[in-house]
Amino acid sequence: MEIFGIFWELVETGGPIMIPIGLISLWMWTLIVLKAEWILRVKRRPLLTSDALRCLEEEGGLKKEACCPRAGALTFFLQHYFRGKAFLCGEADQLLFEVAIRRQVQGLYRHIPTIMILAATAPLLGLLGTVSGLVETFRVIGIYGMGNAQAMASGIKEAMITTQAGLLVAIPGILAGQAMRKEIRNIHQNVLVFHKAVSQWLEKEWQKCSV
Repeated sequence: MEIFGIFWELVETGGPIMIPIGLISLWMWTLIVLKAEWILRVKRRPLLTSDALRCLEEEGGLKKEACCPRAGALTFFLQHYFRGKAFLCGEADQLLFEVAIRRQVQGLYRHIPTIMILAATAPLLGLLGTVSGLVETFRVIGIYGMGNAQAMASGIKEAMITTQAGLLVAIPGILAGQAMRKEIRNIHQNVLVFHKAVSQWLEKEWQKCSV
């Protein structure tokens, strides 16, 4: 209740613009936490290329503890396309495995564009609140002149609070989004390396079977 009271006091000081800034902050940080948890889970439970090739060699399933795009692509390939080394089709199997890889790559950057857009929107709303506060200040000056300092201070305070709130939402949001984007690029690169390794294995095994 104390946090709610502090937030409501800020809303009263900064004006109605503080409500969408607060909602944007809540939405953005929810997505950041979800994406950060996913990245940590992927890094904590990876699938080694050697384990994946062993799975294909033995025509068995993956261990349940593996949780990453590599594991997702291989599981999809094993369940839908792979019929065993005796039934390899050369380039066709490589294309089918590429389909499985693309299904995983499509979801790698999920939430990142939304986080960046929300972070960029917050200071714009803050600027809108600044303009609103300055308009209120000039309105007071127009009515009372320069003699009512307290009324003028209210409009200036509204302008400063909304600007500050927008920047406080935007700066950490952009930093977090960029940091996670860098981590996801590394994961993406690892998936592409994995794709190449498995494709080479499929081609090699097909050549053995076709001799």
